[in-house]
Amino acid sequence: MTGHLVLILAYHFPPANAIGAARPFRFSKYLSRLGYTCHAFTAADQAGRDDSNTEYVPDPFAANPRRGLGWQLERVAQKALLPGDLNIRWSYHASRAARAHIRAQLGARVTIFSTFPPLGPHLAAWQLARSERVPWIADFRDPLADIWIDQDISCYQKQAYQWLESALVRRADAVIVNTDAAKVRWQEKFPSLNDRIHLIWNGFDPEERIQPLPVPPRDYKLLSHTGELYNGRNVAPILESLARLIAAGRLAAESVRVRLIGPVQPDSIPGPEFIHRAKTEGWLDLVTEQMPQWEARQIAQTSDGLLLLQPQSAVQVPGKLFEYLKIGRPILAFIQPNSPAEHLLKGSGVPYRCVYPGSSPEAIDDAVAGFFDLPSTAVAPSPWFEEQFNAEHQTRMLDALIRSLDSNPMRAASS
Repeated sequence: MTGHLVLILAYHFPPANAIGAARPFRFSKYLSRLGYTCHAFTAADQAGRDDSNTEYVPDPFAANPRRGLGWQLERVAQKALLPGDLNIRWSYHASRAARAHIRAQLGARVTIFSTFPPLGPHLAAWQLARSERVPWIADFRDPLADIWIDQDISCYQKQAYQWLESALVRRADAVIVNTDAAKVRWQEKFPSLNDRIHLIWNGFDPEERIQPLPVPPRDYKLLSHTGELYNGRNVAPILESLARLIAAGRLAAESVRVRLIGPVQPDSIPGPEFIHRAKTEGWLDLVTEQMPQWEARQIAQTSDGLLLLQPQSAVQVPGKLFEYLKIGRPILAFIQPNSPAEHLLKGSGVPYRCVYPGSSPEAIDDAVAGFFDLPSTAVAPSPWFEEQFNAEHQTRMLDALIRSLDSNPMRAASS
C-alpha cells in the first residue's frame, strides 16, 4: 500500500484525555503497520508529543472565547440552529490544512477518514472530499440525530440535525457505525444506502496492557466513574438508590464509597442538598475536574467496582466499557435492557449487575445492593471478547473498506 495516504480528521486525539481520542489513534497506528501513511488533523494540543504525522489545528472557538465576529456567529449558530459543538471555523481551518497536505503529496492515493463526535471533523471532510474528489469514510461513534431526540430543543432544531445526518450519509462514500443496533437502525432509516453502511465496533488496543492493580487496604468498597457526565448520562438514580439503602440499613455508609471524577452537567446528578448530604455522610466523592488519563486509569484499576452510565441510548456502547472489561472487576451498568452494551457484558465473562431506566425503586435497590455483594476479584474477559474487539482485527476491516473504495473510483462521483 506504498503511496496510499489516509487523512484522519479527529477533533480529539492523544495526548488529550478524551474517550473519543482512542479510536482514531488506534486506526492510525495499525493502518500505518499495514503500509498506509496516516496523517491526523486534530484540535488536541500536541505539546510534548513528537509525531510529525499529527498536525495540531487550534479551534478558534475554544482558543479565543468571546473574541471576534467569527466567535459570535458560531455561538449564534449553536443557539439558534444546531445546539452542541459545531466546530464550524475549526472545520474550515482543518480542511485547508488537509488540502495543503494533499497537494504536497503528488501522486499519492488519498482516503479521508473523519470521526464524530463532535461535528467539526465531518464538516471538514465534506469540504475536502468535495474539492479534492477523493473517497471519504465517515465514522459515527454516536448517532447524529438520535442523540437530540429527547433533548429540550425545538422541533426545527431536531429537523435540522436529521437533515444534516442524511446529507452526511448521502455524501460520504462509506459510513461506519460501531454497534449492530446502530447499523440496523441506519439501514432502516436509509434503505437505498445500505451498501454504504458498515459496522466496526469500538474496542481496545492489545498493546496497551490495561490490567487490574491491587486494591489498597481500606474499610469500604470503592465504585468509581471517571469522565464527563453529560447528554443523558445521569447518575442520579444510582446515587438515590444508595441513599435509600443506607437509610434502610441495607448498606452502611462507611462500607461504600462512590467516586465521580470529571466535568458534570447539572442535570446529570441530584440537587445540591442531596450532594452535600452524601458528602457529609462520607460515601460520595465528587471532583468536577478533568484529570490526566494515567491518573484516571489508575483510579479505575484500583477500584472495587466500575460504574457504567448509558441510560439514554439503546444503540450505543460507551468506549470506557472496553477498558472496564480489560480491568475485569465488577461493573454496575445503568443501561437500556437488551442493548448492545448488555449483550457485550453478557458475553464478556466479567461480573456485572444492570440497572434499567424506568425500573421501580425497589428493583433498582435490589440490583445496587446485589452489586456490592459481588467480590472485588478481577476476572479475565472471555476469548470471544479478546478476539472480536481487538484493534488489529478492527483495523483489518477498515483496510478492506479502504481497498473497496479505492477499487471503485466512480463511487464518489455517483453520490
